[in-house]
Amino acid sequence: MDIELLGKASDLLFEASIGITPWHDALDVFAQGGGATGANVLPIRAQVPGSIEATHNAREMTEFYLRNELYKTCIRSRGIPALERKGTMTDKDCATEEEYRSDPYYQEFLRPHGFFWGAYVGFNIDNDLYAVLLNRGLNHVPFSDEEQAVLRRFRNQMSVAGTVARKLANTKIDAMRDVFDLVDVAGMFFDRAGNIIRVNAKAETMFTHGISLRQGQISTPRNGDGARVKTAACNAILSPSGTANGDGLIRLARDDRRDLVLKIHRLRGNLLDIFNTGWALGILVDPDENQRPDDLRVARALFGLTGTEARIASLLATGKELSHVADICNVTYETARTHLRAIFAKTDTSRQGQLIALLNKLN
Repeated sequence: MDIELLGKASDLLFEASIGITPWHDALDVFAQGGGATGANVLPIRAQVPGSIEATHNAREMTEFYLRNELYKTCIRSRGIPALERKGTMTDKDCATEEEYRSDPYYQEFLRPHGFFWGAYVGFNIDNDLYAVLLNRGLNHVPFSDEEQAVLRRFRNQMSVAGTVARKLANTKIDAMRDVFDLVDVAGMFFDRAGNIIRVNAKAETMFTHGISLRQGQISTPRNGDGARVKTAACNAILSPSGTANGDGLIRLARDDRRDLVLKIHRLRGNLLDIFNTGWALGILVDPDENQRPDDLRVARALFGLTGTEARIASLLATGKELSHVADICNVTYETARTHLRAIFAKTDTSRQGQLIALLNKLN
């Protein structure tokens, strides 16, 4: 192991936490210093799409892991107590020699992707356990006790970087909550486990007539509404589309009033960070209110679109061609294309069809 290079990598991890350096660049250097061929940074529990960063050579493996939900059956989860106890974990903490040769995780997942041996370096952010995972191939030697001792020296720096990243990510959530109040939209935010962690002032005014919020869960006069909300939030976070199954609408019963309607979306683009506490957004609508929040205001608040970007997006959603939209907005076609690229970046889409589908889901 190269201790000097590991120290440089720790500095890069801090730079990544404030957005100066990409995570994969910092992980590349950490992998080199640790004598590994690839690396990840990940939460140990509640792993969902977008929650794991990887070096370029470990990205395909990481996507396969999440897509096939291998975190539900991962043999390495046996080693979590060791990780919590001593700060590091290797394969010998979770598997036997026979399991190395026969378990599907090693033979059908790691080996075909060019990896085999792993070392987890754990660190805490608030009450959440994260780890940097170093990956070695089958032709390399497993991580030794001496190497684990070296890696443990860098846990504090990792914790500082992760804590800074989380605080910065949470400021985005807080700012978004305030913007929703400004545009008179009721919003709430969910963590990876589907618990409600923040609501804005507008949403708080709707917790009446038998609806309440306790310990991150909604309670209504109708049994099962709260569980449906949590399930829908988890489904939206896990779903490739970023919304729950079906129309994604959950109805919340009230006493002597019509049901509230809740629509949940996974956060996207620059609103999403691996150290976020908020992973999904719920938009709450009261059908008894005279004025219903319109989709344009919701889209502007949700994605941070400028007025011009929101107008272009809404016109495209009606099926108009970009050239026609440019004429309506009295801008050149090239200017409209520039705005469209900005819209794609903010909404985490890459084609007009994806953008239109996303905006229609907000309807």
